[in-house]
Amino acid sequence: MEHRSDLGQPSACHGPDFGEHHPQEVALERVYALVGDLPRMFALVQDFTEVVAYGLALPGGTATTVGANGRGFGLWASPRSAARRLHSDLVWFGNDGAQQPTS
Repeated sequence: MEHRSDLGQPSACHGPDFGEHHPQEVALERVYALVGDLPRMFALVQDFTEVVAYGLALPGGTATTVGANGRGFGLWASPRSAARRLHSDLVWFGNDGAQQPTS
C-alpha cells in the first residue's frame, strides 16, 4: 500500500476520465477518514538473526503480535513495550520494503 502524506491536499490528477481525483486516491482518502492512521508492520528479532514475532502497530498506539511460529498472540501498550518484554529488537517494515531497525 502506498503511503500518502498529502491526503488532505488537492489532487494533481486531472482529466476527462477521472475528474478532480483518481479513483484510487478517493478510495485511500475514504480509508484514511474511516480508520485514521493506518497500522504499521514490524518484526521483533533477537540478535538480528531470529524472528521472534510479527506485529502491527495500531492507530491508537497499541500493538498486537503473533509468534513467528504462528502460536502465541500478544496485545501490548506499544511496539517498543513488546520489544522490551520479549527481549527483542524492533524492526519496522517501511513502505518501500526497507527495514529500519530501532531498539
